[in-house]
Amino acid sequence: MAEVKWTKEQQEAIYKKGSNILVAAAAGSGKTAVLVERIIKKIINDKVDIDKILVVTFTSAAASEMRERILDAIYKKLEEYPEDEINLLNKASICTIDSFCLDVIRNNFFEIDISANARVADSTEVTLLKQEVLDEIFEEKYIENNADFLELIETYTKYNRDEDLQDLILKIYNYIQSDPFPEEWLAQKVEMFNINNVNFSDTPWGKIIVESCRENLEDCILKLENLVPQMHRFPELEKYENAIKDDINNYTSIKNNLTNWDTAQQMIENFRNMDWPRGKKVENPLKDDAKKIRDSVKDQYSSIKELIPYDSENACEDIKYMHGILKKLQDIIIEFSEKFYQKKREKNIIDFNDMEHLALKVLVKKDEDGNIKGTEVAKRYSEKFEEIAIDEYQDSNLVQECILTSVSKNNNIFMVGDVKQSIYGFRQARPDLFIEKYKNYNRSPNADKLVILNRNFRSRRAVIASVNRVFRKIMTENTCGIPYSEEESLHFGASYYPEG
Repeated sequence: MAEVKWTKEQQEAIYKKGSNILVAAAAGSGKTAVLVERIIKKIINDKVDIDKILVVTFTSAAASEMRERILDAIYKKLEEYPEDEINLLNKASICTIDSFCLDVIRNNFFEIDISANARVADSTEVTLLKQEVLDEIFEEKYIENNADFLELIETYTKYNRDEDLQDLILKIYNYIQSDPFPEEWLAQKVEMFNINNVNFSDTPWGKIIVESCRENLEDCILKLENLVPQMHRFPELEKYENAIKDDINNYTSIKNNLTNWDTAQQMIENFRNMDWPRGKKVENPLKDDAKKIRDSVKDQYSSIKELIPYDSENACEDIKYMHGILKKLQDIIIEFSEKFYQKKREKNIIDFNDMEHLALKVLVKKDEDGNIKGTEVAKRYSEKFEEIAIDEYQDSNLVQECILTSVSKNNNIFMVGDVKQSIYGFRQARPDLFIEKYKNYNRSPNADKLVILNRNFRSRRAVIASVNRVFRKIMTENTCGIPYSEEESLHFGASYYPEG
């Protein structure tokens, strides 16, 4: 079999040492082959014991495939290896993040409040247990006639549907588990609602609304501006053109004043479109076409009015009112979390969230200043691992990031992924972790390294060109965090396909 000819970028990803490395690997660029080859070179060329390499993949199937490919490569390249050294593969840490966390827990159970023989509960058992805990909490609060609880029922449910509030509690509980310190994160987010009377445009909610209004107004303006040069060609359409220009000026003025909430709110409230001129004698069809577009723009503008319905003071008061409601919701979520955890301890079970958070409890702690530091256990792991390789890095979350960073040497993490293929947002994946490194690596000669693999070895040139045309239009910094630049575009690399 012919030896693989690696590209310059692939070679850099395979051989680079001494820093963290992020490999931004486009579809069909051979990322798995590069990852496997790097591990093999570590074992064969650098004489690194295979049990000193941690490889984290996204699924059990991917971990099994990785293990098989590495074993196959070792057999092919090192037939002279003694049998006992090849058998070291059984000790290799090639696994999912859950498996690694479970290993950390099993080997350090005495560091945390868990027994050595705790079993992993299946999803059905966990779901039933969550519902049992919620039912108990709700029953207790109804018996107590708890005022805070009843206010939550009134706020979040309809027609005495307790399930609405229960679903909300579960959704928030599940969501915050992707943070290393979920209860602290929740408290910080709730406290954001504790605001005084400020310019609402400067608040997190105001910024979102302002950006939405700006985008809508820019779209309105663009639609109208496209009409002006067409109408300008016909003198009989001058008065209609003036009405369109008047709209453009007003929409532009509102857009330019969005940073001041009260000014923008007043302008939006007071703005009235100029009456569309009457003129039955004007038979140019462009007049009616322009009116239809203008009417559609007016309808679009109505949605902007709904986003900024009242002044900054009233908007701030609404947010301040919600702070009290959310504080009560926070309390019941924390109560649920504590009782659910206790139920699991009583049954001697752990769930998948526990795997990550209990491992985190073993590996990190906060000092008096709130800084996250590795424990002695984490130090032992970091001394052991010469390389930590993470596959599909774009789908990592903050908990996983914290765990793997804690067992690293801070310069030996090899990450492979493609932010354009991040599809696990519903599981709280954080592609922004990938994007931050993508933007900050390679900033100096001694900085962590970014390697971009953009040559596609899987598709024909025509397919690649079509994909690039579509992606350049739909993938922007706003939609996926990284613009689809020439560097990010797919480049033809398959020598076994014809040039056409």
